[in-house]
Amino acid sequence: MSKTVITVARTALVAFLCLSAVPQGLVTRRWDAAELKQLAWMSGTWAFEENGVVTEEHWRPLQGTTLLGTSHTYDEKKTRFFEFLRVSAAKDTIAYIAQPGGAPTPTVFPMVSLTEQEVVFENPEHDHPQRIRYSKTERGMTATVSMLDGTRSQSFVFERR
Repeated sequence: MSKTVITVARTALVAFLCLSAVPQGLVTRRWDAAELKQLAWMSGTWAFEENGVVTEEHWRPLQGTTLLGTSHTYDEKKTRFFEFLRVSAAKDTIAYIAQPGGAPTPTVFPMVSLTEQEVVFENPEHDHPQRIRYSKTERGMTATVSMLDGTRSQSFVFERR
């Protein structure tokens, strides 16, 4: 088998396994993978800076049924945090899949709403955050993490780099 075929098969298996981990009852409706095209505005490199600490997210354009992303928080002395991210479709589900610190076990947040300006993912079984919202803004995009009731909210007002 060629390396390309093996890589594609491995990627499909990982996406299937991650999305299979979506707890039943979290998915509020069936999503078509074609709806991922509405998230094209997320693609690119985004930065947020506060008190000398920079958080960058980089989202690759949609390829197949996945947008791949990374998040990196750092200052002039060290990396404070990083995570591997993806928004992926499989089995009538679209989900935000996070691996903070490169964790071997991903955390899955099924998509609960999608408009031209905003996408919301939720996982009520997760400790924090339980909701992840990306909103398109005039100057960039804002990512907000919170509990389902809106408490413990933190927003990252990103501008395009």
